[in-house]
Amino acid sequence: MDKKTVDLATALHGHLAPGIALGLRMSEIALLRLNTKKGDKYLIGVSETARCLADAMQAATGCTLGHGNACVEDYGKLALTIGDTRTRKGVRVALREDASRLSPLMNRWMMRLGKLSHAEEDELGTQLLEMDEKYFLVQDVEIYRDQNFESSPITRCSRCSESIPERSAVRKNGGVYCRACTGDAYYKLS
Repeated sequence: MDKKTVDLATALHGHLAPGIALGLRMSEIALLRLNTKKGDKYLIGVSETARCLADAMQAATGCTLGHGNACVEDYGKLALTIGDTRTRKGVRVALREDASRLSPLMNRWMMRLGKLSHAEEDELGTQLLEMDEKYFLVQDVEIYRDQNFESSPITRCSRCSESIPERSAVRKNGGVYCRACTGDAYYKLS
């Protein structure tokens, strides 16, 4: 992995956490297997955890939440998939069961047997950036996701008057509503 990408992922996340290093290595393996490079406009990335891997995947592939070609399917797994939306071909990279044997630090981190110090995280991060592919389960997969760049017409919510894409609108009782005004909100007004 090139230093510029490592630096970008580290800056995005705040430090070189083991999950950042792991996500960078996994992304590198997937991109090589797909025979493509960071920034290909047809790439899509799916992280199977909402933690560090997602940040690393964005830095390594150029797939971002803002571009609509990165997403999280939070299965709680240390795995990610990089795919091509034209061909639906993807590569899923996950840790093998025996990856904990890489080092005592890896075992402690992977099995959550204790918190690592910053120095230990740095040491493990360095190990993970160079981790041998034998510790990864690399699978060719067919992906069922498209890039999700919103382009539907805009409407206004009948209750709050905020603008929303037609595709996201909920229609009921003759009105057009945003999800929040139908009770499907992640927040509550105080």
